[in-house]
Amino acid sequence: MKYLCWMISLILVAILYFAYRTQYLPLKEDVDKFEKEITMWENVLKGEKGISGDRNRFATERFFKNDKLTPYGEVEILRKFDTYYKSLELYISAPRAFKRAKEVLSFLSDQRITYKNLSFIVVVDSIQRFEYKFTK
Repeated sequence: MKYLCWMISLILVAILYFAYRTQYLPLKEDVDKFEKEITMWENVLKGEKGISGDRNRFATERFFKNDKLTPYGEVEILRKFDTYYKSLELYISAPRAFKRAKEVLSFLSDQRITYKNLSFIVVVDSIQRFEYKFTK
């Protein structure tokens, strides 16, 4: 009886390790492979069209609070969203991504930040993501 807790703990550790190896690692490898493929295709398109751009990612918990822009988020937009570039692509992904996208568009409009081309890609899923990409 005194070794029962140890045996249960070892069984749980073995189950968690098995789940990690069979469930998590294959998904992570697929995600890494797709990210490399996306980067490769972006580089191919940049080379064909002479387009250069950088993609940056923000921490959504600092950027949004209750789906509203935080003062930190507003400062980051004013600091990083340079109108020198020809276009801006924004990727917003969250459970309530449309509210967040509306908030960012309203802020850009209020500050009179305009681009020749502005495209919003709003993805509704559970991953918290806020990225932007400039095109020169």
